Amino acid sequence: MKKMAVVLLLAVLPGFGQTPDWTKVHEEAMRHFRALVQIDSTDPPGNETRVINYLKKALDAEGIPSIVDGKDPARQNLIARIRGNGTKRPLIIMGHADTVRVEPEK
Repeated sequence: MKKMAVVLLLAVLPGFGQTPDWTKVHEEAMRHFRALVQIDSTDPPGNETRVINYLKKALDAEGIPSIVDGKDPARQNLIARIRGNGTKRPLIIMGHADTVRVEPEK
């Protein structure tokens, strides 16, 4: 679900301040969601950097500055900031990019 929140955020933010075209938002969110769930980030080993690289590319395409950082090259983190004008309280969205294993037979 955390990946889905990021996907929806990516789809809505470019039109921030305008009434979104919800059909287009849904289509874009689903395109990102499908791409993200196809990335194998199963932990262990994680390989979250695969997810991070996808999200970084999506943010870059929308002109949202972000950085990739972390100790382990295969398990990087993504940090993005959209500056406001100070009239509203800040909002932070945090999540994880790995997938927890389940029992394959189920």
